[in-house]
Amino acid sequence: MANTSKNFILTDHAEERMKLRRITQDMIAKTLQKPDERESEADGDIQFIRTLDKRQVHVVAKYLDDEQKWLIKSVWVRGEDDPKPLWLRIIMLPVGILQQLLGRPKGKKRR
Repeated sequence: MANTSKNFILTDHAEERMKLRRITQDMIAKTLQKPDERESEADGDIQFIRTLDKRQVHVVAKYLDDEQKWLIKSVWVRGEDDPKPLWLRIIMLPVGILQQLLGRPKGKKRR
């Protein structure tokens, strides 16, 4: 387990997802404190959902009785795809430029 806050502990996985998805510890704290929805999962975890700045934040957590803190397992924003890695964007850049030069919309064939 990596980072701790006042009332929650972040797993390494959750920290990675936070960075990738631009989710702050403050957003997690607000989602835990006052969720719009709270759903129990089959494995005993709880999914907290809250809309913050037009982004629907999802936090999957499990309460640790002995520590009296939430263990944050994963976080994401509904409707947002993870950004493509930089190496993939660099490789795909010439393809996009070539398509624009040929006047072909992406994904469509010319007749």
